[in-house]
Amino acid sequence: MTRKLSQFEDPAIDALLKIVLSLGNEVYALRDRMRVIEKLLEAKGTISRADIEAYKPTPEEEEEIHKNCDTFMARFLRVFEEDADTLIFQRSAGGGRKTE
Repeated sequence: MTRKLSQFEDPAIDALLKIVLSLGNEVYALRDRMRVIEKLLEAKGTISRADIEAYKPTPEEEEEIHKNCDTFMARFLRVFEEDADTLIFQRSAGGGRKTE
């Protein structure tokens, strides 16, 4: 039997977290595709779907892509990190949910 990893007691919250993370992934993929489209349009004036699919970034562009991805993910996940820090602080101060 496969055991599912759970971050929260309520499985609906885990499902919602998965949805949000999946949407964040899709947003970043669309941002990256838009970057390629803008770059090709600037260089050629007109493009095709084949141009977009065939595009290969230079090593310098790859580095910039990775930095942009890291920045996006840090911003995207910041809310989860802040909430976790608040929860840890509340529990250490005697507040929050009691465990049995």
